Amino acid sequence: MISIIGVGWVNRRSMGYKDNVRVFDSKKKLPRINRKDIFKESYKAFGRMDYFSKLGVAAIVFAMQDANRHDTPPKNTGMIASSSTGCLETDIKYQATLSREKNVLPSPAIFAYTLPSCFLGEASILYGLTGESFIINEDNTTGMTGLGMAVDLLALGQADMVLCGINNSDICNFHDKEILNTSGALFFVLENQKSESMDSYGELNLNTSNHNIYYKDSPINSLYDLAQRCLKRKL
Repeated sequence: MISIIGVGWVNRRSMGYKDNVRVFDSKKKLPRINRKDIFKESYKAFGRMDYFSKLGVAAIVFAMQDANRHDTPPKNTGMIASSSTGCLETDIKYQATLSREKNVLPSPAIFAYTLPSCFLGEASILYGLTGESFIINEDNTTGMTGLGMAVDLLALGQADMVLCGINNSDICNFHDKEILNTSGALFFVLENQKSESMDSYGELNLNTSNHNIYYKDSPINSLYDLAQRCLKRKL
């Protein structure tokens, strides 16, 4: 059994975790994310990140705070993220700096974030994590491929804890309605066994006969579905 011990998110309607939620009024776009919204202490690295990285790091930090692991995470923690947009918005901004008139150098500050996995690297540095981390490109981001991999990592003893989630940014010229409806970041903290002092949202089980992942004896179709059932409300 895999225990869910933390859930954190940022979307158009709200951001935070179970005991610390900030709600927005009729947001048509993802909110601006400030360092003070995420960290009590100073963290200069957050200010230089592109928005896609801020989005993913914020949801990871919220999930870790919810799991009470923000200060003491196990080093062998894996991170698996799914995305349909990746860092395309940042890539477009960087391309614009290449298209300027001669004698103007492209922006190295933007170039540093032209890989979709950059935010996982930032989270690894923040928490001192040494577990494997990677991002999965999905046309329809359900996060289920990543969740299956996270369950395998824990079941095989290859990680002490896994952060598993979704990260999709708002892209103004991206017209896929499904992606626009699921823009934002959502992350779960998973452990093979929950601590005796730690409350759990429940357990995940892999049905070996049909390879579906079950939560409380019923199959789940996406990480959004899992979050709503864990929190028993619409995010």
